[in-house]
Amino acid sequence: MSDCYDLDKINSIIKIEGVLTNETPLRIGSGKAQLFTATTDNPILTIEDKPVIPGSSLKGALRSLAEAYMKSQQSEGKIKYVVHDITDHESPSCKKDEKTGEEIYCIPCILFGFHDISARVYIMDAIVEDDFSISQRTMVTINRVFGGQQPGHLYTLDFVNPNAKFKLNMIVYNLDFINSENEEWKKKAVEVMRFLLKSLKDGIFIGGRKSVGYGYVRLIQANATLIKPGKETKTYDLMEVIKSW
Repeated sequence: MSDCYDLDKINSIIKIEGVLTNETPLRIGSGKAQLFTATTDNPILTIEDKPVIPGSSLKGALRSLAEAYMKSQQSEGKIKYVVHDITDHESPSCKKDEKTGEEIYCIPCILFGFHDISARVYIMDAIVEDDFSISQRTMVTINRVFGGQQPGHLYTLDFVNPNAKFKLNMIVYNLDFINSENEEWKKKAVEVMRFLLKSLKDGIFIGGRKSVGYGYVRLIQANATLIKPGKETKTYDLMEVIKSW
């Protein structure tokens, strides 16, 4: 079995606690309104009446970034990096070609999971904290032939106004991106994880209506606690750590 299947033991755990803010209106919908008394056709997703960014939305956005990043990389020597389609249920996340000796790794699979390996990166739902406000906007369907308003096709949607703060919680197993790793494939995984965190600090788009500027969120503060068996637990200011990369 390839060395990437190492989740049967704990080498390190990094717990990230931080705050995300939306710099533009944020819309993650819960589907069509089901009640006749609803004031909007397209409500946002909430937990106990508080807007939420699902962990699945964050994970999907970060995985897409990881896949795009790895597709821009070139393999060197005996190591080959690939990006598997999520619907591929036959290719392994990592293997060694017995004929050529080439080692093959799917880094997004190793980070976020695949059919043959559990994820190293766990992302919880980010629920809004402190004050927030929700607004509505009336939209109109555009006739794609004439480029004008489609008569009788008005609808309303909800969105979270800018500058709301969402509590972010992530856990990363067996990948010490704070310090370093020795194996070449883990070095690449660290490189990708650092790219993702820097991207989150700079800002990424999530949710609906991204093409018109909705859903631009940034990580504005975070701490990372590194736990290694038999060693002292350390907590870092993740924002300062990111600056040093």
